[in-house]
Amino acid sequence: MMRPQITATRAMGILIVTMRLNRLSLLDQIVLALVAESPRHGFDVAENLATDEALSLAVTVRRPLVYRALDDLAAAGLITVARREPGSRGANRVVYRATPKGRRVNTTWLNSVVSHPRDARIELLAKFALRSRRGLPHQRLAAAQRRVFEPIAAALSRSPSGESPAAALVRRWRRESVTAMVALLADLEKNGAGGRRGASRSRRTASAKG
Repeated sequence: MMRPQITATRAMGILIVTMRLNRLSLLDQIVLALVAESPRHGFDVAENLATDEALSLAVTVRRPLVYRALDDLAAAGLITVARREPGSRGANRVVYRATPKGRRVNTTWLNSVVSHPRDARIELLAKFALRSRRGLPHQRLAAAQRRVFEPIAAALSRSPSGESPAAALVRRWRRESVTAMVALLADLEKNGAGGRRGASRSRRTASAKG
């Protein structure tokens, strides 16, 4: 019996899908983290992204993208259907839970540093927000991230010969940004939670309410 041939177009499609499933996007990881916390349906995930004070400051996501991420995670075997329950508009809602593989993948991501300062603005902040939801300490991640950013800040402090004024401005801007990140990470590493400033502000707020 002859086997059907796989065309080049179909093979490329299979390759793209395989790459997509093996390399999760930032949104995939955030959605996976929320499902790993507790079984959730898509609307619940979207609501958490929109209403969580810290997460909503770090990332803004349109609801259709949440449902797409859930489909991708299910196809990758990282989440699975836990149950179906009636929705408010008649259609059943699919509630997902994380698989053991999904939990391992997400734990690794939550504990990993970002490689470039540009990823700190969304990805690193999202990790800290998600870790806070689980009551996880930040010190070890902050220390590891500081060690990644310190050499970058040092490299940006060295001006090459013949540097143009425009390039010097860009380099200085980047240096100041990364240096500020290093300082904040050092504070977080030492004081935990929201760092020294955050803790002081919380105490002042509590005193005012009292």
